[in-house]
Formats: sequence, C-alpha cells, structure tokens
Amino acid sequence: MAVLKTTPTLEEKTPTPASANMQSLGLVLTSVAFGAVGQLTLKAGMNSLGGVQLSVDTLLKMATNPLLLVGIAIFGVSTLLWLLALSKADLSFAYPFLSLIYIAVLIGGAVLFQEAVTLPRVLGFAVIVTGVWIVARSEKKKV
Repeated sequence: MAVLKTTPTLEEKTPTPASANMQSLGLVLTSVAFGAVGQLTLKAGMNSLGGVQLSVDTLLKMATNPLLLVGIAIFGVSTLLWLLALSKADLSFAYPFLSLIYIAVLIGGAVLFQEAVTLPRVLGFAVIVTGVWIVARSEKKKV
C-alpha cells in the first residue's frame, strides 16, 4: 500500500545553511543597492546645502532638506532589507557583501560628483571584488 505524503517533514522544509544563504543573496544585494543610493542621495543633499558649520541653523536646514530626507528614507529601506536578509543568511556570508557599497559609491561619486578615481582606489576596488567573489564561491562548495 502506497503512503501519500501531504506535508513535508521538518527536514524537508528547512533549507541547508548554504542554500538559505544563496536564497537570501537577492535581499543582501538589494540592501546593498539601496545603501549605496542612500549614501549618494545624502551626499547630493549635503552638497545642496553648501558650506555647513555645526549650528542650530544648519541642523534645521538639514532636517528640512528634501534630498537628505529622501536619503534617510532610502537608508531605512536598506536597513529593513538587511534585517530580513540576516534573518535568513549567516552573518559571515552576508556581511562581506556590504563592502560592495564602497564600489557603488566610488563609481557613483565619480559619475555624479566628478570625484577623482585614483589608482589606489581602483586597486582597493579590485581587492574588495576579489574578497566578495571568494566569499560567494565558498558557499557553492558547501552545497
């Protein structure tokens, strides 16, 4: 007599840590993208204020600057996505991907704000990409 299984067992439902990490990769990368866009938006907001000094007047200008408020909101979305990703992935897997924000901000700063991209920055970029690639590849070996 054949037994019909209608609900999976706990072992069938629970993904392995490696597959959970890879499944959460989209959340991690989306959080990284929002974090980079948030940083670039905050920079644009501060640029729009001109020279600033620590004063009540400056704080009021910052608190009412639309670009700064949008940047903070984008950062909030990034944080929520990051928390969701952490609920699914190992911290030691997810955390190195945050360094991709450096790369996105380097490129965004050059394109949007005409910031200099020097050889040491490019070499640092290469080290970061290599490190993230090593972390991502290590996950595939566990599966």
